[in-house]
Amino acid sequence: MRSLLGRKLADSVNSVGSMILFLLFAVCSLIIVAAGVSTYSRISDNYSSTFSSSAAVRYVTNKIHGADSVVLSEDWTGLTVYNGDTACVIMNTDSGLAEKTIRSGSEVEYTGGDMIFPGVRMIVEEDGSGIYSITVMSGRRTYSALCRSKG
Repeated sequence: MRSLLGRKLADSVNSVGSMILFLLFAVCSLIIVAAGVSTYSRISDNYSSTFSSSAAVRYVTNKIHGADSVVLSEDWTGLTVYNGDTACVIMNTDSGLAEKTIRSGSEVEYTGGDMIFPGVRMIVEEDGSGIYSITVMSGRRTYSALCRSKG
């Protein structure tokens, strides 16, 4: 009788031990997955903000390079790029960088347009000799470049 009772107790302890080991494995697996997800999220957010600001600077730089002439807004947060009969107006809006195309000679308003880079802010300055400084901020990231226009 004692050997039967001892065997049942040993089987029960063996089963409980196996369940505890499985539970420990599951908890460790969940912790590792949660750490991986957190790391991936940070990397993805940083990549998105860096890409947005650097792509916006490259876009504006290419527009300035190809322009016949460039006119900056008074508050340095927008510019008008003239090319033949058309003008491209690039400006800051509440939600990011927007662009619209107008005919040359039309009155320029730095409102409206289509969103091209959401979540970024731009400042464009000219040093007087035709060299433009473009700075774009996206969250805590800042990306800057210098470029020269054709004219």
